[in-house]
Amino acid sequence: MAYILMLQADPDDQYITESALAEISPSTTVKYLQTIDEMEETVAIAGEPALILLNDKGTLRERGQTLKQLKANPAYSHIPVVLLGEKSSGDYVKECYRAGASTFITKPSSVNATQKKIELFLSYWFEVAEV
Repeated sequence: MAYILMLQADPDDQYITESALAEISPSTTVKYLQTIDEMEETVAIAGEPALILLNDKGTLRERGQTLKQLKANPAYSHIPVVLLGEKSSGDYVKECYRAGASTFITKPSSVNATQKKIELFLSYWFEVAEV
């Protein structure tokens, strides 16, 4: 069964993501980890995630290191990594892509608008894209 792995998720992002998934793909679950170090055990138990969501917290250098670790590991390098962020300057987004992000989603300021944006993205991901 497909699942999404969410790294560094805060409670609001967890709620929004779960609510969006309930609408789009009720059979898809989300597993939450605070660090990449927890990933190996989770993947060993649950299998490979269809998608990795990385919350935009910490410095770009910290996220860049996480992205580079994911992309350098042959077991995870092919899994798309989507960054959920609040910053969206062109240079900032380019740096995230250079570090290995597959997509950058800027979170709107309201929970309702964020949920709609995440629903749209997940709808594309699970109904259009091949995973």
